[in-house]
Amino acid sequence: MGTLVIDIGNTRLAWRLREPSGVVSGGSASHAAIADALSSLPRVEAIAISSVQRSHEGELQQWIDATHQPLPIWIRSGADLPSTVKTDEPHRTGADRALCAFAWGGADEQGPAIIIDAGTAVTVDAVNPSGQLLGGWIAPGWSALQLGLQQAAPALPQMSEEQSEEASAPWSGETSRAIRGGIESMFVEGVLGLRRRVEAELGKDATTVITGGDADRLLSALQPARSQPDMVLDGLERILESRNHG
Repeated sequence: MGTLVIDIGNTRLAWRLREPSGVVSGGSASHAAIADALSSLPRVEAIAISSVQRSHEGELQQWIDATHQPLPIWIRSGADLPSTVKTDEPHRTGADRALCAFAWGGADEQGPAIIIDAGTAVTVDAVNPSGQLLGGWIAPGWSALQLGLQQAAPALPQMSEEQSEEASAPWSGETSRAIRGGIESMFVEGVLGLRRRVEAELGKDATTVITGGDADRLLSALQPARSQPDMVLDGLERILESRNHG
Protein backbone atom coordinates (compact mmCIF):
# COMPACT_ATOMS: atom_id res chain seq x y z
CA MET A 1 0.00 0.00 0.00
CA GLY A 2 1.07 3.53 -0.66
CA THR A 3 0.93 6.84 1.19
CA LEU A 4 -1.49 9.74 0.97
CA VAL A 5 -1.00 13.39 1.88
CA ILE A 6 -3.85 15.89 1.95
CA ASP A 7 -3.86 19.67 2.28
CA ILE A 8 -7.11 21.32 3.41
CA GLY A 9 -6.48 24.89 2.29
CA ASN A 10 -8.58 27.99 2.71
CA THR A 11 -10.49 27.47 -0.53
CA ARG A 12 -9.49 24.05 -1.91
CA LEU A 13 -8.35 20.58 -0.98
CA ALA A 14 -5.28 19.05 -2.63
CA TRP A 15 -3.83 15.55 -2.33
CA ARG A 16 -0.99 13.36 -3.51
CA LEU A 17 -1.05 9.56 -3.63
CA ARG A 18 2.31 7.77 -3.80
CA GLU A 19 2.11 4.09 -4.67
CA PRO A 20 4.75 1.54 -3.59
CA SER A 21 5.94 1.36 -7.21
CA GLY A 22 6.80 5.06 -7.05
CA VAL A 23 3.93 6.16 -9.27
CA VAL A 24 2.54 9.48 -8.06
CA SER A 25 -0.91 10.88 -8.73
CA GLY A 26 -2.85 13.75 -7.25
CA GLY A 27 -5.41 16.41 -7.72
CA SER A 28 -7.42 19.19 -6.14
CA ALA A 29 -11.06 20.04 -5.61
CA SER A 30 -13.25 22.67 -4.05
CA HIS A 31 -14.38 22.10 -0.48
CA ALA A 32 -17.87 21.37 -1.77
CA ALA A 33 -16.55 18.40 -3.75
CA ILE A 34 -14.44 16.73 -1.05
CA ALA A 35 -16.51 13.54 -0.91
CA ASP A 36 -16.45 13.03 -4.68
CA ALA A 37 -12.74 13.84 -4.90
CA LEU A 38 -11.76 11.21 -2.34
CA SER A 39 -14.21 8.49 -3.36
CA SER A 40 -11.83 6.81 -5.82
CA LEU A 41 -8.74 6.81 -3.60
CA PRO A 42 -7.56 3.39 -2.37
CA ARG A 43 -6.69 2.31 1.15
CA VAL A 44 -3.14 3.33 2.00
CA GLU A 45 -0.49 2.54 4.57
CA ALA A 46 -0.07 6.06 6.00
CA ILE A 47 -1.80 9.44 5.78
CA ALA A 48 -0.69 12.95 6.77
CA ILE A 49 -3.10 15.87 6.63
CA SER A 50 -2.54 19.62 6.81
CA SER A 51 -5.53 21.72 7.80
CA VAL A 52 -6.15 25.43 7.97
CA GLN A 53 -9.90 24.91 7.60
CA ARG A 54 -11.21 23.02 10.64
CA SER A 55 -14.81 23.12 9.37
CA HIS A 56 -14.01 20.54 6.68
CA GLU A 57 -12.13 18.09 8.85
CA GLY A 58 -15.29 16.20 9.87
CA GLU A 59 -16.12 15.23 6.30
CA LEU A 60 -12.59 14.03 5.75
CA GLN A 61 -12.63 12.03 8.99
CA GLN A 62 -15.88 10.36 7.92
CA TRP A 63 -14.20 9.18 4.72
CA ILE A 64 -11.20 7.90 6.69
CA ASP A 65 -13.45 5.93 9.04
CA ALA A 66 -15.72 4.59 6.29
CA THR A 67 -12.82 3.33 4.18
CA HIS A 68 -10.84 1.93 7.13
CA GLN A 69 -7.84 4.13 6.47
CA PRO A 70 -5.02 4.27 9.04
CA LEU A 71 -5.02 6.89 11.78
CA PRO A 72 -3.75 10.06 10.09
CA ILE A 73 -1.09 12.48 11.27
CA TRP A 74 -2.75 15.88 11.59
CA ILE A 75 -0.78 19.12 11.21
CA ARG A 76 -3.05 22.00 12.22
CA SER A 77 -0.54 24.67 13.18
CA GLY A 78 3.12 25.35 13.70
CA ALA A 79 2.81 23.93 17.21
CA ASP A 80 2.64 20.46 15.63
CA LEU A 81 6.17 21.00 14.28
CA PRO A 82 7.87 22.51 17.34
CA SER A 83 11.45 22.00 16.16
CA THR A 84 10.72 23.72 12.85
CA VAL A 85 8.66 26.77 13.83
CA LYS A 86 10.47 29.57 15.65
CA THR A 87 7.77 32.23 15.47
CA ASP A 88 6.51 33.95 18.63
CA GLU A 89 3.22 32.02 18.58
CA PRO A 90 3.62 28.62 16.88
CA HIS A 91 0.04 27.66 17.76
CA ARG A 92 -1.19 30.61 15.68
CA THR A 93 1.22 29.97 12.81
CA GLY A 94 -0.47 28.29 9.86
CA ALA A 95 0.24 24.65 9.12
CA ASP A 96 0.91 25.57 5.50
CA ARG A 97 3.71 27.98 6.42
CA ALA A 98 5.27 25.46 8.81
CA LEU A 99 5.17 22.66 6.24
CA CYS A 100 6.71 24.74 3.46
CA ALA A 101 9.65 25.49 5.76
CA PHE A 102 9.88 21.83 6.76
CA ALA A 103 10.00 20.86 3.09
CA TRP A 104 12.89 23.26 2.50
CA GLY A 105 14.81 21.72 5.38
CA GLY A 106 14.64 18.32 3.71
CA ALA A 107 15.72 19.53 0.28
CA ASP A 108 19.50 19.25 0.87
CA GLU A 109 19.94 22.96 0.22
CA GLN A 110 22.88 24.90 1.63
CA GLY A 111 21.36 28.31 2.25
CA PRO A 112 18.35 30.18 3.59
CA ALA A 113 15.12 30.66 1.68
CA ILE A 114 12.40 33.22 1.17
CA ILE A 115 9.32 31.07 0.69
CA ILE A 116 6.36 32.75 -0.96
CA ASP A 117 3.08 30.85 -0.79
CA ALA A 118 0.60 32.54 -3.11
CA GLY A 119 -2.82 31.29 -2.09
CA THR A 120 -5.94 32.92 -0.66
CA ALA A 121 -3.44 34.77 1.51
CA VAL A 122 0.09 35.30 0.28
CA THR A 123 2.83 34.63 2.81
CA VAL A 124 6.45 35.74 2.48
CA ASP A 125 8.53 33.80 5.00
CA ALA A 126 12.12 33.71 6.20
CA VAL A 127 13.48 30.17 6.50
CA ASN A 128 16.98 29.27 7.65
CA PRO A 129 19.10 26.55 5.98
CA SER A 130 17.88 23.86 8.38
CA GLY A 131 14.25 24.54 7.49
CA GLN A 132 13.21 26.54 10.53
CA LEU A 133 10.50 29.13 9.97
CA LEU A 134 11.78 32.35 11.55
CA GLY A 135 8.81 34.55 10.71
CA GLY A 136 7.46 36.51 7.79
CA TRP A 137 4.59 38.53 6.39
CA ILE A 138 0.97 37.76 5.51
CA ALA A 139 -1.00 39.76 2.94
CA PRO A 140 -4.14 39.37 0.82
CA GLY A 141 -3.69 37.06 -2.13
CA TRP A 142 -4.82 37.70 -5.70
CA SER A 143 -8.41 36.54 -5.22
CA ALA A 144 -8.71 38.25 -1.82
CA LEU A 145 -7.68 41.59 -3.34
CA GLN A 146 -10.25 41.16 -6.09
CA LEU A 147 -13.04 40.06 -3.76
CA GLY A 148 -12.27 42.78 -1.24
CA LEU A 149 -12.58 45.50 -3.87
CA GLN A 150 -15.83 44.04 -5.17
CA GLN A 151 -17.33 43.97 -1.69
CA ALA A 152 -16.14 47.45 -0.75
CA ALA A 153 -17.17 49.06 -4.06
CA PRO A 154 -19.98 46.96 -5.59
CA ALA A 155 -20.81 49.64 -8.14
CA LEU A 156 -17.54 49.01 -9.94
CA PRO A 157 -17.67 46.75 -13.02
CA GLN A 158 -16.19 43.27 -13.00
CA MET A 159 -12.46 43.03 -13.44
CA SER A 160 -11.35 42.33 -16.99
CA GLU A 161 -10.34 38.75 -17.74
CA GLU A 162 -7.84 40.03 -20.30
CA GLN A 163 -4.25 40.82 -19.45
CA SER A 164 -3.84 44.45 -18.50
CA GLU A 165 -1.78 46.89 -20.51
CA GLU A 166 2.00 46.82 -20.40
CA ALA A 167 3.36 47.58 -16.95
CA SER A 168 5.04 50.67 -18.39
CA ALA A 169 1.74 52.20 -19.52
CA PRO A 170 0.94 55.36 -17.50
CA TRP A 171 -2.76 54.45 -17.14
CA SER A 172 -5.68 52.56 -18.63
CA GLY A 173 -8.59 54.29 -20.29
CA GLU A 174 -11.02 51.40 -19.72
CA THR A 175 -12.41 50.75 -16.25
CA SER A 176 -12.43 46.95 -16.09
CA ARG A 177 -8.85 46.76 -17.39
CA ALA A 178 -7.87 49.53 -14.98
CA ILE A 179 -9.16 47.38 -12.12
CA ARG A 180 -7.19 44.36 -13.29
CA GLY A 181 -4.03 46.39 -13.76
CA GLY A 182 -4.41 47.97 -10.34
CA ILE A 183 -4.88 44.60 -8.62
CA GLU A 184 -1.97 43.08 -10.56
CA SER A 185 0.31 45.94 -9.56
CA MET A 186 -0.67 45.84 -5.89
CA PHE A 187 -0.27 42.06 -5.76
CA VAL A 188 3.10 41.84 -7.51
CA GLU A 189 4.66 45.03 -6.16
CA GLY A 190 3.44 44.25 -2.66
CA VAL A 191 5.08 40.83 -2.69
CA LEU A 192 8.28 42.32 -4.15
CA GLY A 193 8.41 44.82 -1.31
CA LEU A 194 7.93 42.15 1.34
CA ARG A 195 10.63 40.00 -0.25
CA ARG A 196 13.05 42.91 -0.11
CA ARG A 197 12.40 43.32 3.61
CA VAL A 198 13.08 39.65 4.30
CA GLU A 199 16.10 39.55 2.01
CA ALA A 200 17.65 42.52 3.80
CA GLU A 201 18.09 40.31 6.87
CA LEU A 202 18.58 36.86 5.34
CA GLY A 203 21.05 38.09 2.73
CA LYS A 204 21.26 38.14 -1.05
CA ASP A 205 22.16 34.44 -1.14
CA ALA A 206 18.67 33.50 0.08
CA THR A 207 16.79 31.47 -2.54
CA THR A 208 13.31 32.69 -3.43
CA VAL A 209 10.90 29.76 -3.69
CA ILE A 210 7.35 30.34 -4.95
CA THR A 211 4.49 27.91 -4.37
CA GLY A 212 0.69 28.06 -4.20
CA GLY A 213 -2.13 28.37 -6.71
CA ASP A 214 -1.19 31.85 -7.90
CA ALA A 215 2.56 31.24 -8.13
CA ASP A 216 2.53 31.79 -11.89
CA ARG A 217 1.33 35.36 -11.40
CA LEU A 218 4.54 36.11 -9.51
CA LEU A 219 7.27 33.96 -11.00
CA SER A 220 8.42 36.15 -13.88
CA ALA A 221 8.41 39.33 -11.77
CA LEU A 222 10.38 37.86 -8.88
CA GLN A 223 13.35 36.43 -10.76
CA PRO A 224 15.69 35.00 -9.71
CA ALA A 225 13.25 32.54 -8.17
CA ARG A 226 12.27 28.93 -8.43
CA SER A 227 8.84 27.37 -8.65
CA GLN A 228 8.03 24.47 -6.33
CA PRO A 229 4.35 23.52 -6.73
CA ASP A 230 2.52 21.88 -3.82
CA MET A 231 5.25 22.56 -1.28
CA VAL A 232 2.82 21.87 1.58
CA LEU A 233 2.38 18.32 0.24
CA ASP A 234 6.17 18.00 0.04
CA GLY A 235 6.36 18.85 3.72
CA LEU A 236 3.68 16.29 4.58
CA GLU A 237 5.52 13.60 2.67
CA ARG A 238 8.70 14.45 4.54
CA ILE A 239 6.80 13.92 7.80
CA LEU A 240 5.74 10.43 6.71
CA GLU A 241 9.29 9.63 5.61
CA SER A 242 10.75 10.80 8.91
CA ARG A 243 8.22 8.74 10.88
CA ASN A 244 9.10 5.65 8.82
CA HIS A 245 12.80 6.14 9.47
CA GLY A 246 12.28 7.07 13.10
